[in-house]
Amino acid sequence: MLNKKFFQKDIYIVSIWMLLPIINWVIDFPNNRYNNYKIFSSMFWHMIDGKNLYLAYPSEHGDLFYYGPAFSLIIAPFAVLPNVIGGLLWGLFNTLILVYSLNKLRLKTEFKILLMLLSTIELANSIWSHQFNPCVAAMIILSFTMVEDENDFYAAFWILLGAFTKVYGAIGLIFFLFSKNKSKFITGCVVWSIVFFIAPMIFTSPGYIIQTYVDWYHSLMLKNTQLIHGLYSDLSVMGVFRKISGYNLGNSLFLFIGLVMLLMPLLRLKQYQSKYFRMYILSSILMFVVLFSTASEHPTYIICIVGLFLWMVLQNNIFSRWNLAMIFFVLMVTGLGPTYIFSEEVALFILQYGLKAIPCIIIWVLIAWQLMNKDFTSEVESNRFLA
Repeated sequence: MLNKKFFQKDIYIVSIWMLLPIINWVIDFPNNRYNNYKIFSSMFWHMIDGKNLYLAYPSEHGDLFYYGPAFSLIIAPFAVLPNVIGGLLWGLFNTLILVYSLNKLRLKTEFKILLMLLSTIELANSIWSHQFNPCVAAMIILSFTMVEDENDFYAAFWILLGAFTKVYGAIGLIFFLFSKNKSKFITGCVVWSIVFFIAPMIFTSPGYIIQTYVDWYHSLMLKNTQLIHGLYSDLSVMGVFRKISGYNLGNSLFLFIGLVMLLMPLLRLKQYQSKYFRMYILSSILMFVVLFSTASEHPTYIICIVGLFLWMVLQNNIFSRWNLAMIFFVLMVTGLGPTYIFSEEVALFILQYGLKAIPCIIIWVLIAWQLMNKDFTSEVESNRFLA
């Protein structure tokens, strides 16, 4: 299959990906269906005006803003443009940076194209909601690839940018364990922490930014409480338990178990020499940040799905019956299930019980088991899947 013309040049899949935000914008802009972009762009102007970023502004948009002040550095170039231009470029930017990050993984062309092809449905789910999640996925991947390329100072750039915008990016600190230049990594973390804390002050005052960080913390605490009761949110491990059982055991127990499963493989120090092992860790991390977050929604899953299908393309037999069955399961339930493509009743049922997360949870547990038990140093690794 991978010897077909489609899998020899990435121009075809990249073109498909770039068409997604264009088609979406052509449909949504005339119908005023771009609420998330309004939230993001208005954040910049609220900061300029010295307003609380985390209050409701119903005359401007629905819902609330939940990202950090450093998000202003990312959204500013788009917010200063008319919405008809800025919104389109926003979608293209999120798509392009994810393409760029996947290129930096240096997978062989056919494996990269397969990864992108399998992730297309979930990318569409995110792009069509005008979300920031493709960029979040890209920042985690780039923090990994920079460590792999021994550009540790700039690995810290992506980690801290992610942490100062949506918190998720902070998980890239795990890649410190793989760093061969730990002093540069630490220096980068210190420098970029200072930069991303201070940089938003170019738009406003230091006092305002400090207060905004306090407001951000309180908004996240309130959001966490609200999301566990939402139909479209809490598509996480603990959310699945809550939605199916009707009981709320809180998040701590699930997070503790999840962290143990995520971090235990990192005690296998001899496995660090294997690029195969490190790529599995990246896959696990991309899935973990979604599966163990109450903020996980339908469009958030592009982060998780890229990690899942990265793991899938690293398999010795990608097209085994079991793998094909799991790919079908993921695409139908996680990807298409909540989109109303089957029916509104099916979509609501999947969301009501958090079933979108189920295929991903199964595969994440399998990845965690493999990371604990497989000897990656004996694998014939990089020559097979890396360029």
